[in-house]
Amino acid sequence: MKKGLKMFFFGLVGLLVVLFIIGSMSEDEQPTAANESSEANKSSASPSPQKDKATTDSETAKDAKEEAPSEEPKLAKIGEELQVGDVVFKVNKVKTTKEVSSDYFSFSPDSEGAVFLIVNVTVTNKGKDTINTDSSFFKLIKDDIEYSPSTLIGADGFFLFEAINPGLAQSGNVAFEIPETLKDYVLNVQTGFWGTEQGQINLK
Repeated sequence: MKKGLKMFFFGLVGLLVVLFIIGSMSEDEQPTAANESSEANKSSASPSPQKDKATTDSETAKDAKEEAPSEEPKLAKIGEELQVGDVVFKVNKVKTTKEVSSDYFSFSPDSEGAVFLIVNVTVTNKGKDTINTDSSFFKLIKDDIEYSPSTLIGADGFFLFEAINPGLAQSGNVAFEIPETLKDYVLNVQTGFWGTEQGQINLK
């Protein structure tokens, strides 16, 4: 009887030792798993170098596009046709005068030392709709200075809200009051009141 109790006692002690060892091993493995999970989270949170490079390239391309210079207006010469949108402009001749006369009216520059620059232009409608051309569609440019056209109401042959049907052309004059010594200027043309489509003709 005593021998049986003794064996039972040693068996119970051995079982407790085994359970203690298993518990210790389980606790050692838990921090390892936690560390692995932490490392995985850090890896997923770290930005990919390739992704960063792609983002940088995209931003560089966007900045370059924003900084790209705006398109310069088309430039033609006297006698050359210049198409701007659905309208073709051609400067036929240029002259200066101190007086513009018609049958009933006579016009002279308002300022001393000024002359009229008369530009004869042919406007052709290449579009599908009727257009209206007025002298306000033209400007004279010298460097960064702009000259607006003079309105000579009653003078013959000057543009004043002229309607041009598709496929047709009209020729007319535009007058600018300028300093008598002004040289080397450019005529700026546009297709409408808002000037969304423009071109330039060198009048040298």
